[in-house]
Amino acid sequence: MFRRLVALLVCASLLPAQAQALPDLGDASDAALSEKQETTIGNRIMREIRVDPAFLDDPEISDYLRALGERLLNSSDPPRRNVEFFIVKDESVNAFALIGGHIGIHSGLFLLTRSEAELAGVVAHEIAHLLQRHQSRLHQAQTKFQLASLAAFALGIIAASRGSSSQSGQIAEAALTSAGAIAIQGQLNYTRDHEREADRVGLVLLERAGFDPRGMVTFFERMQRANRLAEFKGAPSYLRTHPLTVERIADMQSRVDTMAPRLGPDSFEYRLARAKLRALSGAPAEAIAWFRGQLASQTVLRPREEVFGLAFALRRARDFDAAFRELAVIREGKSTHPAFELLHAQLLADLKRTDASLAAFESAIKAYPYHRGLAYGHAEALIEAGRPADAVALLVQRTKLYPDEAIAFELLSKGYAATGQRLLQHRAQAEAYYRRGNLGRAVDQLELATRVRQSDDFDMAIAEARLRELRSLLQVQKEAEKALKIS
Repeated sequence: MFRRLVALLVCASLLPAQAQALPDLGDASDAALSEKQETTIGNRIMREIRVDPAFLDDPEISDYLRALGERLLNSSDPPRRNVEFFIVKDESVNAFALIGGHIGIHSGLFLLTRSEAELAGVVAHEIAHLLQRHQSRLHQAQTKFQLASLAAFALGIIAASRGSSSQSGQIAEAALTSAGAIAIQGQLNYTRDHEREADRVGLVLLERAGFDPRGMVTFFERMQRANRLAEFKGAPSYLRTHPLTVERIADMQSRVDTMAPRLGPDSFEYRLARAKLRALSGAPAEAIAWFRGQLASQTVLRPREEVFGLAFALRRARDFDAAFRELAVIREGKSTHPAFELLHAQLLADLKRTDASLAAFESAIKAYPYHRGLAYGHAEALIEAGRPADAVALLVQRTKLYPDEAIAFELLSKGYAATGQRLLQHRAQAEAYYRRGNLGRAVDQLELATRVRQSDDFDMAIAEARLRELRSLLQVQKEAEKALKIS
C-alpha cells in the first residue's frame, strides 16, 4: 500500500519533526512548507492508510496509544500541535511520523518493547520529528538534489517501512541503486542529523512526562544489538528509516546520565494493550500456545493481562466455552476491568445467550460510561440482536456527545440500513467518511442520499445542504493538492 504514496512523499519523506530549549539544526520555522501544505499532504497520505487492512481501528488499543501520545505532547512547549496516533497491524518492527501530524506504530514494534518507558521513548522520538517539522525542512534541503533522485529515495524509504516483505526489500534496493550516490548520501546525512535532534527532544519529552528516559536508550541499544546479531527479522525496517549509530546511542546515554531516573511500574493499560496485540498477531493457535506457555511459567500469580490475552485468542479460535472459563477467573471480585467486561458480553453473544449479553453490556456501561469499546460493542450487539432502532437511539446520542468519532457514524449507518432508512444511512456513512478524511467518498454518499425517493423533506434539505458544503470543501482540497502536484 505504501508504494502508492511515492508521489505524495516526493514533497516530504517518511523521516519526520520541534525542539524545546535544545541545540538543533535550525529553527522549525525554517520549514519550506506551510502548516496548511503539510496538512494537505498528510491528509492525502492518511486517506490511503486508513483503507489499508493493516490499519487497526481497535478502540481500546487506539485509546491507550492516544493517551500515551497526549501525555508526551502535553510536556512539550507551545504552540500546541495536534497529532493523530494509530497502530499498523504488521509484524515488522517499525514506527514513523508523517508530515501533517500523524504517527504510526507497527504492532511488531509495540510487542518488542519490554516496558512502557521503551514504547514512550519511540513515540517521543516520532513526536520530536513532527514538532521540529523535519519533513518540511527536508523538503527545503531537497533543492540541492535532482527530483528523480528524490523520488527514487522516497520509494526506497517507503518500501523499507514494509520490510517484512521480500518484494519490498527488492523494491527498496532497486530504488536506492537508481538514485544518484551523491544525492542519497546527502539525504542520509541530513536525516541522521534529524535523528540526533529527535533523540534530544524526545528525551526531554520523556523526562517532563514522568517516564524513565533510560527507556529510549535501552530500546535503541537492543535494536542495534539485535540488528547486528540478526536476532529478529524486523530490525532492518526501522533502521532503514531511522539511521542508528554508536555515536547516537552514546549521545543519548550521556544525556540520560544527567537526568534523574524515574522508576515505576508499567501501567496496566500498557500491559493490556500489549497482550491484546499479541492475541491479534499471527494465527489464533500460535497466540494461544504463546499465552499458555507464558502462564505455565508463572508459579505464584498469573498476570491478569496474559489471562485476558489467552481468552481473547481463544475467542479468535472460536473456542468460546474455553475463553469464557478463562475470563471468569479474572472477573472475580474487584479485579475486573472494562476490557474484561466487553469481552465477557461479546462471549455471551457468541454463545447465543443474547439477553444475557445485552444485560451484561448495560451493566458494564453503567460502571464504565466513558469506555468507547463498550459503547460500540453494545450498539453492534443490539443490531445483531434485531434491535437496530435501539442501537440508532444510542448512537444518535453518542454522535451528539462525541461528534468526531467516525466509528459511531459507521455503526449508525449500519443501524439505519437495518431499519430501512436509506437517506439517513447514506448521510451517516458520509459523516463517517468525512471524519476519516475522505471527502470524495463522503460526497458520493450524500449524492446517493439526495436520490432517495419518498424521503422526509426536512432530512432531504439537511442532506442537500451538507452536500453543498462538502463539495465546496472537496474543491478546495483538490486545488490545494493540485498546487502541491499530488493526486
